[in-house]
Amino acid sequence: MPADGVYAGFVRIGDTLLQAAISIGTNPTFTPDGQSRVEAFILDFDEDIYGTIIEVFFTHRIRAMERFDSLESLIEQMDADVVLARRLTDAGSTP
Repeated sequence: MPADGVYAGFVRIGDTLLQAAISIGTNPTFTPDGQSRVEAFILDFDEDIYGTIIEVFFTHRIRAMERFDSLESLIEQMDADVVLARRLTDAGSTP
């Protein structure tokens, strides 16, 4: 498993490969002592896949995990992470 942080990569659902921004670690802004987890935000995707087995592929590390002083700051950074994840995965580095 890669180190805690935010990554660009892909999620495979069945035969479909989708771009994703992936977070590994705790949520230091809200639950710094919480359980570490992997969360994938699939770009341009709006389906309910809870309970579905997926594969997650990491292609680029975007940044380390960090704590933000406000929800607005966190959302702004997440938006920037998604833009960078899209750019990095558009570059053709597929698993």
